[in-house]
Amino acid sequence: MTSSGFTAVGEQVGQFYDQLMGAFDASLYGPNIHVGFWNSQEDATGLEDAANRLTDMMIERLQVGPGDRVLDIGCGLGGPAIRLAQATGAEVVGISVSRKQVEKANELAEAAGVSGKVSFQHGDAMNLPFDDASFSAVWMLESVMQMPDRTAALTEAARVLRPGGRLALTDNYEREPISEERRPVIEGILKRYLTQSPASFEAYPAMLREAGLRCAELIDVSENTTRQSVKRLGEALAKNMEQLAAKVDPEVFAKLKPAEGENLEMPELGYLIVTARRPVSA
Repeated sequence: MTSSGFTAVGEQVGQFYDQLMGAFDASLYGPNIHVGFWNSQEDATGLEDAANRLTDMMIERLQVGPGDRVLDIGCGLGGPAIRLAQATGAEVVGISVSRKQVEKANELAEAAGVSGKVSFQHGDAMNLPFDDASFSAVWMLESVMQMPDRTAALTEAARVLRPGGRLALTDNYEREPISEERRPVIEGILKRYLTQSPASFEAYPAMLREAGLRCAELIDVSENTTRQSVKRLGEALAKNMEQLAAKVDPEVFAKLKPAEGENLEMPELGYLIVTARRPVSA
């Protein structure tokens, strides 16, 4: 831990997202920082609506309603948390390692008229500033993959989750064996976005058990999410590159912009939806 109580990785990720706020202002996903879900190759749904569809799928898995309190770990711009509160009537608390994301998310909650139900604060998933068993449900929407230790992050999530409460998350995993030739390429792309090495599908239930959780669902939705998102986002970025470049720090933009001829498609990586619960008794 650093003197602030944040991990070094948490502070690094927070700075990374602070620098990217200009890109989020020009976001093609709306107030979301996660991939979309498309029902088929022929599905013509736009990026923002597809991202909202994935959010709705995650909302269903939490099984919450009025009177429940939900923790959004890695809340981003707050779009999913606001949508969750509007759909269910639950109270939502979001945390992010990015101070600028927290500021923007609270502005969006105010604009949506849900600031009494939804709030956001600066916090690190590896050292949550909440009491034990203080939430009915927890979700981690494309955030656990940027944490330095998945099991430790899940253990913290389980700590603040009430017995019987549910956890829903999305994560990437090694869907196909990564060759020695391809591994440096893939690791290089992941490192650029401060993303950890992919998880293991087979090891996920055991990892959840070690964290004090029990796996309820583990499904691969790669064909409906990342495969589609990479293709469609690439097409949209090509049309909006000048607008994006004007809003992002040039140094950051240079790091994130794919090199000429670089292919960001990584068929070896898959995308998981994971649902778990904290047992009522040990």
